[in-house]
Amino acid sequence: MSKRDYYDVLGLAKNASEDDIKKAYRKMASKYHPDKVTSEAEKASVEIKFKEAKEAYETLSDSEKRETYDQYGHSGDAWAHARSHNSHHTHTEHRTWNFGDSGDINHIFEELFKHHSGFNTHSQPQTIVINISLKDAYTGRIVKRDDTTIVIPRGIRSGTKLYADGKMYRIDVIQDAKFKRSLDDLMVDITISAIEAILGMNAILEHLDGTRLQFGIPAGIQNGQIVKLANTGMKNPEINHVGDMLVRITIIIPKDLSENDKTLLKNLPRRESINI
Repeated sequence: MSKRDYYDVLGLAKNASEDDIKKAYRKMASKYHPDKVTSEAEKASVEIKFKEAKEAYETLSDSEKRETYDQYGHSGDAWAHARSHNSHHTHTEHRTWNFGDSGDINHIFEELFKHHSGFNTHSQPQTIVINISLKDAYTGRIVKRDDTTIVIPRGIRSGTKLYADGKMYRIDVIQDAKFKRSLDDLMVDITISAIEAILGMNAILEHLDGTRLQFGIPAGIQNGQIVKLANTGMKNPEINHVGDMLVRITIIIPKDLSENDKTLLKNLPRRESINI
């Protein structure tokens, strides 16, 4: 039996918001929860609807899974897309598909192995793990494993599975000491003094690929505030989008000041006392 459209299952339009999806699922879960019926005949029917609603919610409430579903539908459609893609690239010796972290990946790879290397779908293919740095994920790279060439696209996310030469590879991105990734954004922390925060300053940030980003920290910036450097984050490997660099500012208060520094600071406008 073919699966129903997930939007139809929850009674939603294609442009439904996250709140709409949550509300629709809560309503369906409440209506079709198996614990609410006592008749065995009713229970079986309700259980199917409950599971159907749960599956639809788990896909549509996840932004990446929803994007893939909107593009390819159920896993059978994703496989048809991959098969169509392959038919237009038969001249390429090392073919690679990147399905990200979403969709019914096991089904897709079973189909790929079955049609391209006589794979037995009753056994699981061995997954070969390749560790790369965040820099490699940012720039993309080519990796050689034995006689296989694996093309790692720019912006690849940790855990993504790639298929090449009848083998399945999982790409794990090692955490970076300086930069943290959040979806397509990169985050970095910098520390400045209270005087630098008051007056503002220029900063130069060395990016993952060695390029230097120059930007200004505005006067009066507050502790924890973020300076955004647009379109300098990670490339999304599935759509034409580049994230941002988010620079979080931490302000330190000096504990030991010279008498000269204290004299200068006392000349700044300030309150001598405060009533709370």
